[in-house]
Amino acid sequence: MWLKLHWKCFIICALCWLKKAAFGAILDSRCYLEGGGSAESFLATEDLAVGSIVGKLRINGNPNADTGDINLSLREKNAPVEIIAGTKELALSVELDKEGIKGPSSIYVNVICIRRHSTDPSFVIPVNVRVTDVNDNAPQWIGTPYTLTLSEVTVPGTRILQGARAEDADQPGPFSTVEYQVLPGPYAEFVQFLNPLEGTLVLKKGLDYEQLQNFTVQLRAQDQGTPPKHSDTLLRIVITDADDQNPKFQRESYSAELPNDGRPGELRMRPEPLKAVDQDEGICAPIQYTIVQSQDAKYFRIHPHSGVITLLTPIGYADVAHGATLVVKATQIDNPDRYALTTVQLTRPGTHSELSTLSFVQKRFVMRIREDTAVGNRILALPTNKPGKHLKYTIPDPINSQFFNVGSLGELVLAKPLDYEKMTKHEFQVQATDGMTNTTAELTLEVIDVNDWEPRFRETHYEFMVPKSSLQSRTDSFEGVLIGKVEAADGDRNDKLELSLRGQHAGLFEIDATGNIYMRPEQMQNLNESTVHLIAIATDTGVPPRSTSVPVSVTMEGLSLAQSAWNSSSMLGMFGMIVGLFLLIILALSCYIVRSNNKGKGSPSLGRNRVHSQAHSSVSSANLVTHEKLSGQNGAVSSGGVSVLHMKHGGGSGGGNITMANPMNNGLHHVASGASSSMALGGSVALLERERERERERERQRESYAATVRSIVSRASANGQLYEEDEIEHDSLQTATTPTTENNNRKVATIATNGAATNSTVNPGSNLLSATDAMGSSENNLTVYF
Repeated sequence: MWLKLHWKCFIICALCWLKKAAFGAILDSRCYLEGGGSAESFLATEDLAVGSIVGKLRINGNPNADTGDINLSLREKNAPVEIIAGTKELALSVELDKEGIKGPSSIYVNVICIRRHSTDPSFVIPVNVRVTDVNDNAPQWIGTPYTLTLSEVTVPGTRILQGARAEDADQPGPFSTVEYQVLPGPYAEFVQFLNPLEGTLVLKKGLDYEQLQNFTVQLRAQDQGTPPKHSDTLLRIVITDADDQNPKFQRESYSAELPNDGRPGELRMRPEPLKAVDQDEGICAPIQYTIVQSQDAKYFRIHPHSGVITLLTPIGYADVAHGATLVVKATQIDNPDRYALTTVQLTRPGTHSELSTLSFVQKRFVMRIREDTAVGNRILALPTNKPGKHLKYTIPDPINSQFFNVGSLGELVLAKPLDYEKMTKHEFQVQATDGMTNTTAELTLEVIDVNDWEPRFRETHYEFMVPKSSLQSRTDSFEGVLIGKVEAADGDRNDKLELSLRGQHAGLFEIDATGNIYMRPEQMQNLNESTVHLIAIATDTGVPPRSTSVPVSVTMEGLSLAQSAWNSSSMLGMFGMIVGLFLLIILALSCYIVRSNNKGKGSPSLGRNRVHSQAHSSVSSANLVTHEKLSGQNGAVSSGGVSVLHMKHGGGSGGGNITMANPMNNGLHHVASGASSSMALGGSVALLERERERERERERQRESYAATVRSIVSRASANGQLYEEDEIEHDSLQTATTPTTENNNRKVATIATNGAATNSTVNPGSNLLSATDAMGSSENNLTVYF
């Protein structure tokens, strides 16, 4: 009894200890992560200061040095983070950098947690600190500073700088997206960026070398951060001179005195020697001097390079009584369109020209001027006999006074743009007065046409439809078919237009001077498309010629229908040819199979009648006759479906016999070969038909075989080589592999059927031919012994 109680108490104590141990193990969650995780993750910006708290570890337990129950430490030495003693907080110990240049771009450390007062192994907790990007990098220009050289004739809108680029080291996103701009400044109006996100710079304002030779602008590259960071650079533009200015004399007019004796010689200019310079300072083209033809110009000559005027022939006082006025022209050698004019007033010593009556040097001035001459240019000098005097000039014509002005020194200045298409010639008068006398000169200015207009088509795209009736009615005609008309015009008055067609099939069409487009129907044979695409080009006769183009589409309705019908009929024809060819193949194969079957039969079928006549089996009868003739010679003959026949009469030694091979084997071979061919090419319907024909053929073979045996037996009986019917009852049909040798036996018939023997006894009252019916069903060799 005591022993039982002892065991019960022991079991109860053991169960209580196990329960307490399990409950204690479950309650000890020190060093586990809150929430049941296996690793810690934190986010830290790359601009986080050293010593800042990255995050607090979510580990169960108290790491306090005095009252705590766990110890925390880092496995890695010199880690970028550290654990603050007595806490669960991670502090940053090095500088971070998302780009990985100044510091680590990510942190991965392992925290070791040890339970105090326990023999349990330590816990390793992975800690990952991800560094996020901040806008701490400004864009940096590549290949700066920039320097450009531009001609002063560069057209505004031209791309002058492509590929200007600044890179931002921040991570892809708004912090690294760069925008470009031109900072405000003295010359910021000359350039601008084509797109803020693209470093392509374009010219915004025209340049003038005579006013500005170079300038500098400031460019800025800025990211899209908040706040944004930027960097600036300089762009220096050097302007080169272009030939856009006329030469200019240093004086508006000159004067000189004729020699007293009128002898030839060099004239002395006042107030200084005659000289003109090119106003394009960067070019400084050489100048050539000439004297404009006039009534007095025949007496004088000017040096083309120095400008010195010389009297050629002696002149008397009466020749130039009141002096003379020469018009001198200074022209650029490299560009004859650039020139300047001035006047030289010639007087005799002792004369007082200022007391004479005011008059123009010439009563009529004629000049040609280009219609693209810039407004403000001096186009003509109107010299008088009182040079250097400030005279008053007026143009009475109200229309021409809008186009021209006359300065106080007699220079004619263009005030309004000319247009050859509106007015080809300007004829007007200029009046001059010095307050005491008046004078008038007639001016004729012929405007030179400049090709400043491109040809223009009325429509931006022409589409023409050629009806089927137009093509069919003129198929055999050599007259072109009018398919449409294009209209073009040129704004220049004297320019004529030349029209032409371009394109792959342009040679099939013609276009005349009025824009009519023709097509010849006989050329449609070379066209394989229902819609033709052409380009109509209009070129003017100006200098330089200008041209423009417009697309033209021509759709041939008749050709489209013909092609579609041809495609349909051709498809049907192709399909019919394929079907016909397939039927011919089937027919040829059927004929071949039928011929093969006929050859394989060897003899015509006799039916299942009980035939004793020779007329029902010509082949078998012939064979038998042949065998009878050769019976004394122990010969063998092969004919038709009977492969071998041997006949030996009873009088011979060894007994007579006739052997026939079953003709069905050969026939079946041909039928099988024909059926296989039919199956391969004839299709499923032909295969079924051949299978039926095969069964019928096999049936006919059986009947023919049986009829042949009956005929043999009948002929043998007629020749007296068989017993009478009453004697047959003692004979038997037995299976044997060799003939039975009996001297007294007159007939023994043996049937071999696939190696299996079948015995049948002929009853006295039965007909021997009835036995052949059964034998005719055999599909193997039959041997009949006599």
